[in-house]
Amino acid sequence: MPLLGMEVSLIPFLVKALPRAAAALVASSLVVSCATSTDAPQATSGRNPSVAADVNLERVVLQAYRAIGDRHLFEPNFRTLSTETYRGFASSDPAMVLETSDATFTVKRDGREVLSRPTPADPTDGRAWGGMLAELMAGSVDASPALQHTDRQQLIREAMTATTKQLDRNSRYADPDEARDNRFQRDGGGGIGITVERTDDKRIMIRAVQADSPAAKAGIQVGDQILSIDGESMIERPLSDVVAKLRGSIGAPVAITVLRSSQGAEYVLSMKRARIIPTTVTYERRGDVALIHLTGFNSATTDNLKAAIDKARAELGNGMAGVIIDMRSNRGGLLDQAQTVSELFINNGTIFSTSGRHPDSRRTYKSGSSAKTPDMPIVVLMNGGSASAAEIVAAALQDRGRAVVVGSTSYGKGTVQTVVRLANEGELILTWSRLNAPSGYTWNELGVLPNICTSKVADVGQLNTNSVDSSQGTLMRWHALRNPTQQEVTDLRKICPPGEASPERDVEIATRLLRDRGLYAHAVHAATQQATAR
Repeated sequence: MPLLGMEVSLIPFLVKALPRAAAALVASSLVVSCATSTDAPQATSGRNPSVAADVNLERVVLQAYRAIGDRHLFEPNFRTLSTETYRGFASSDPAMVLETSDATFTVKRDGREVLSRPTPADPTDGRAWGGMLAELMAGSVDASPALQHTDRQQLIREAMTATTKQLDRNSRYADPDEARDNRFQRDGGGGIGITVERTDDKRIMIRAVQADSPAAKAGIQVGDQILSIDGESMIERPLSDVVAKLRGSIGAPVAITVLRSSQGAEYVLSMKRARIIPTTVTYERRGDVALIHLTGFNSATTDNLKAAIDKARAELGNGMAGVIIDMRSNRGGLLDQAQTVSELFINNGTIFSTSGRHPDSRRTYKSGSSAKTPDMPIVVLMNGGSASAAEIVAAALQDRGRAVVVGSTSYGKGTVQTVVRLANEGELILTWSRLNAPSGYTWNELGVLPNICTSKVADVGQLNTNSVDSSQGTLMRWHALRNPTQQEVTDLRKICPPGEASPERDVEIATRLLRDRGLYAHAVHAATQQATAR
């Protein structure tokens, strides 16, 4: 199951692989769930500060280096990579020093040689360099009391973080806790279906309750404060501890004590955990327009989007003006879901293509779906936080003349990652291919340029064909570039600067387009002409 984003399993994906901080699960807002019962056992919430001797550091490094050598988009130089990996690994003991030469890598501690190994002849041989590095690390741990008393997971994290910093901006390492959350966000898992938040005054508050979830059926409400779980107080506990307590095997019972401030009363609510897939699709009616918020791409996104469109059509009937697909600040997700979401609106032809160093990374994705929705007018909303799978869908619909894109320039993540599940249950999120729109351009670093840039529209009521045509020259230049320089990228992105906000003006412009069929048709026709010309 590819991701735009991740599993060797090797799963191509576009994700959550944005800037390192953005790609991590936001600490202040966690969906309560866990891996399914078929996954590896969960770590306990109370961490032992002692060394985790059962975590094989050398095995993780070997696995990571093999994957990098086989799969990374660019052919790596393992001589440089190994130097930085070791320095990250040994960072907790400043006395450990790695000295390098053309022929050998030598580890010294306090000036005395600990271990020396000949360097492999081929700087691109990940297996050989990984094996040498594993030996150096094992010898270093034996020689260093500081390393011996450092948790193995921390040593792995320091080594892998140093490694991925040398690769590209979207490759990164996720430790076991984050990796479990990543897998849940992609594929779902056992939980109760709530989103919790730790407030400034350290209360654990429920911010969202998923429809038809165990929590909803038990009577949990948005605004409830969690006081205890299974009789254990959660007051002032870290958010991660609360989430860990709420996780468990599917079908296992859990009792939550909540304070409902609106009533000034406490309730003990019992339920059984169920399989939960986070909601990424929500629908709201805006008069004769269906506004659908698409916040991510997980294993249920396409089905839920189709259900939302079907609901809107049933509710709005023949008077439905069209659909606004709001993907502002959508960080991406599963690659296959980007394909199937696009297939809902494109019934034949190319959706996107990928190219990379590994033969398996070179593919053209075409629509062969028979489940296409009617040719209803569509406007896609994007901003600077829209990335990865969201950009695939926007670029495909724009290029194929199936939607008008409104908002600001998107993030510019035009690469696919593969997720390697490591021996320590962490994940190496590794860039392995580039993405191309149907017309052939790549938006990596550049982003997807909207047909109508919101910041350029002074008066929504005055929106006309000239507003659409004013961006045509820029779009042509944007899409004609194949290997833009950094300066060209910088200059083009200034034309419609990427913003993180989601202004109501975006929705107003989209609504006007959908209600003015002539204006909408003009915008779509212009986009189709551009793609044909390219």
